[in-house]
Amino acid sequence: MDAVFATQSERDGIERSAAALGVPFHGLFLVADLDTRLSRIGGRRGDASDADAAIARAQESYELVALRWTRIDASGTPEETLARAKAALQL
Repeated sequence: MDAVFATQSERDGIERSAAALGVPFHGLFLVADLDTRLSRIGGRRGDASDADAAIARAQESYELVALRWTRIDASGTPEETLARAKAALQL
């Protein structure tokens, strides 16, 4: 699944869905600083994401203290982020 899963209840829900389907679940939460996210949003053309600058700023207030998922630094290139995700999954 590819989504923000900003709240603990959303994250719990997707974990329960995987368990109900009997499939393994590994939660990866991609993070990048606000300036990086704003720059990427400003450069989007024809992108499927509905996130705009206001949403990126609102994300700064998300409560992620109890986040059980593995945080992945997504501030670099897509290839660097993929490599970090694979390493976290030990692929």
